[in-house]
Amino acid sequence: MGKKGFTLIEVMIVLALLGALIGYGAPRLFKKQTNIKTAVRHFIVLSREIRNKARLNNSTYRLVVQMDDKEQKYWVERANGPQAIDIEAQEKEREEGKNKDKKEDAPPPLFQIDKSLTKKEQTLPEGLRFGQVETVNSKSAMTSGTAYIHFFPEGFVEAAAIQITDGNKLTWTLVFNPLTGQADIIEKAQSLKDIQR
Repeated sequence: MGKKGFTLIEVMIVLALLGALIGYGAPRLFKKQTNIKTAVRHFIVLSREIRNKARLNNSTYRLVVQMDDKEQKYWVERANGPQAIDIEAQEKEREEGKNKDKKEDAPPPLFQIDKSLTKKEQTLPEGLRFGQVETVNSKSAMTSGTAYIHFFPEGFVEAAAIQITDGNKLTWTLVFNPLTGQADIIEKAQSLKDIQR
């Protein structure tokens, strides 16, 4: 008869090739998804610990996020007692951080790294970076430099949103609720202004 079709061997070869491609590509795709989940969960746990420490120690804490081209770092700092957010002082501190010129006779900074929460500067997992950090007190979303999110002794948190991204299509947003201190996950890029509407 004149019918032509695929033999069983040809079908099995095609299926084997498809299986190999999926087996090779799927772990790479899911690894980024796993990395971002791990990073976001870490921030949720860290924010809960910071809020608890702020209340127990009657101190103001801040989560510091440094967004440089080379490295994406974060750590926790503490100041004794309740502290108001001083936007001008933060701008000055950012500028001094850029210049790296510290005067020897200058008083110690108000905020010091808290080694009980972050022993040293932490970095995001490989392939991830901070897309932007936006707080209710910032003029606009920050995509470079140093951003601060404050945690107060009364249990309040500065309303903020942190975007963690792989630089391509995968971006998750971590949103800090100012009253409950709870950090929530949104599995897409979202600005704080859009969330607060």
